[in-house]
Amino acid sequence: MLLRLITVISLILFMLLMISGVNIELALYRSILVFMILFSVVYISIFLLNVLRENEESGGVTVPNSGNSKSKEDN
Repeated sequence: MLLRLITVISLILFMLLMISGVNIELALYRSILVFMILFSVVYISIFLLNVLRENEESGGVTVPNSGNSKSKEDN
């Protein structure tokens, strides 16, 4: 689904660049560059979300309990 969306965005950009009169090599280069940037951003964000999800399932970051803190009942 995301790959199709990225492809459609790149093709629309290519079409708009061709309509505006840009050289075909430059339009192709820019649309491929946009495709690669969008694909890498989506891939990296999915990877980082999976890392965060695994971190939360394994217990996550815990703050060690120090002896200096007092509870409300001690006051």
